[in-house]
Amino acid sequence: MAKSPITQEYLDELISIPKRIIKNPRKEFTIQSGCRRKTFEVYSDKYNEKFRVFMRQSEMLPENYSIGLQLLCSEFDNDPILFRCNGPHGGNLSLKEHFVTHIHRCKLEDYNGTFYTVEKSIDVTSSYSTFDSAIYYFLTTCSILDAKDYFPSAWNVSLFEK
Repeated sequence: MAKSPITQEYLDELISIPKRIIKNPRKEFTIQSGCRRKTFEVYSDKYNEKFRVFMRQSEMLPENYSIGLQLLCSEFDNDPILFRCNGPHGGNLSLKEHFVTHIHRCKLEDYNGTFYTVEKSIDVTSSYSTFDSAIYYFLTTCSILDAKDYFPSAWNVSLFEK
């Protein structure tokens, strides 16, 4: 199937269309610069698009985490991050949403006839409260079909999380 034109609707759909893992995540998180990290790639058969998934969690402040879906696309100068699930990381007094769990969604904008993306949308969420529950929410929201094979514990998050 040919690629759809880059529109906001297309970018929104890329978040939820079914994807399969093509570059497996490591079994364990790596530690780099005080942060637990895991990265892998997924693919959409419907649109022939590749994505990078990244998971980051601070070792010092475990409530500070980010899980994102990044489109690997030659149509933009930088690969846009389409969707991110974040913990309460603060750091910006003008954005009160940063002090609670929140989601960022990519927005497409026109700048002098050139399209680019920005993560302008910030939505407070109660859909997850910890890194582990955010993993489940992210994997199901982004329709990563074989995620349970690689993240089985995400489907077993206790009602009383640690």
